[in-house]
Amino acid sequence: MNIIPKPIKVKELDGRTNFSSNTSLIGDFPETQKFAEKELKNRQSAEKNTIIFTNDKSISDEGYKIDCNGKNVTISASDEAGAFYGFMTLCQLSSGKNCFNSVQIEDAPRYRHRGFMLDSARHFWKVEKVKEILSFMANIKMNIFHWHLTDDQGWRVEIKKYPLLTEKGTTRNGTPLAVKGMESGKGRRDTATYGKGMFYSQDEIRDIVAFAKERHIEIIPEIDMPGHLVAAIACYPELSCTEEETSVSNKWGILDNIGCCGKENVYTFAKDVIDELCELFPYPYFHIGGDEVPKKRWKACPKCQAKIKELGLKDEDALQGYFTNVICEYLSSKGRKTIGWNEILDAGNLNKDIIPQWWIMRKPTEKLELKWLANGGKMILTHHDYVYMDHAYAMRPLKKTYNYSPHSVKIADDSNILGIEAPQWTEYIRTEKKLDLNTTARLLAISEVAWTTQENKNYDDFIARLEAMREYFKTLGIRIAPKKVYTGKTVFSFFGTYGLGWKKWVEDPDFELPIAEKYGF
Repeated sequence: MNIIPKPIKVKELDGRTNFSSNTSLIGDFPETQKFAEKELKNRQSAEKNTIIFTNDKSISDEGYKIDCNGKNVTISASDEAGAFYGFMTLCQLSSGKNCFNSVQIEDAPRYRHRGFMLDSARHFWKVEKVKEILSFMANIKMNIFHWHLTDDQGWRVEIKKYPLLTEKGTTRNGTPLAVKGMESGKGRRDTATYGKGMFYSQDEIRDIVAFAKERHIEIIPEIDMPGHLVAAIACYPELSCTEEETSVSNKWGILDNIGCCGKENVYTFAKDVIDELCELFPYPYFHIGGDEVPKKRWKACPKCQAKIKELGLKDEDALQGYFTNVICEYLSSKGRKTIGWNEILDAGNLNKDIIPQWWIMRKPTEKLELKWLANGGKMILTHHDYVYMDHAYAMRPLKKTYNYSPHSVKIADDSNILGIEAPQWTEYIRTEKKLDLNTTARLLAISEVAWTTQENKNYDDFIARLEAMREYFKTLGIRIAPKKVYTGKTVFSFFGTYGLGWKKWVEDPDFELPIAEKYGF
């Protein structure tokens, strides 16, 4: 049975079941019924039948049951999300046609947090593309859209109190095109100005939020701070330690110019941005970044040093911890929980309600992450060696992504793991075609990692289902990377080793795209 992610139990029955505009929708879940009606309106069939949505409180959150009696279908769930996912399963079973083989299915997710992160800061993605991604996510039962909206290279969300952020902070002078030389800026680059006017207005944000809500997807906005803040500092230099005039960065990497946590205006700025975004994103989580914060300027900054002394802090890491806690408390006052990349744990003095997102293994400091979990702290897993989507398949094979689990990183007890998330960073993702090539096959794999129990997973079976469903996803406008690209069995034989695959990507991050196009991508 071709379903992704794979359900817990599937029993095929005799007969066929109608799935068209002549299907009546009745029952206990009006939101899902309304959505289903819109989805079925273009499927024409003379045959009539009924989908009955029933409320069954014995079913776990987001779980569902499907029962076909030969003619009608009953979808049972305990919440709207479960009913919605049951209907999404029927959409996959029909593969765009007007009927499907009758089945009985029992299903529920492994993790509550099943996420995808899109970086709109480095390269901007139009509203229509964001909605396309959200539709794809809904179809494969992913429920968290983590939206990276700001970075050193661009500010992409309208903040009315700080108009320069979108008047000036969207635009950079040039873009690196290759990994080699990225730190120095001497690598291959596009010299054209990028990003002018490329941001999401607050009305566009509201539209996207409504679209996501209809599909049971929560959006987590990310405003990276106090590092990765150059685009904001270019607009408001007083946010930095030196207050020197600067430009939106046209380099990738880790930059020394960060927010000055010795100044109250930085805290005010952060809170003002949070105020406006909390009005736009009515969800429980807010991501503050917190990664890759070099402390060089703080060490030389009189205001930062005075703040450390005033608060009796140990060092600059503790100063970042203080900043993180202040923002966490402010978010808590607005009914939000704080997420940050796992480097925030270096502070050692964090509010216990903060949720680290573990992306980088840092021996021997990874004991901080394991200690956090052992002490009951919650965490999201995002290890770049397994789930980062911006890297070529020669570096991050699809099989490695699919086989990812807490056990892959030696976490025996996953009771405090909220879930799995896969980021798509876009430094070297410049076109929609490249975005699709790197993302869609991996997103299918991640959906199964996050939903399906470990004992029910099988890579070869997954690939067989992926290929069988390729045409179905094509009807949804979703391009899946050709098998010869994502498996690498033929295409990459001339590269020899993993190391040479890495070398090729360093020189040209687009090197797989011509290969994909050869196979009709």
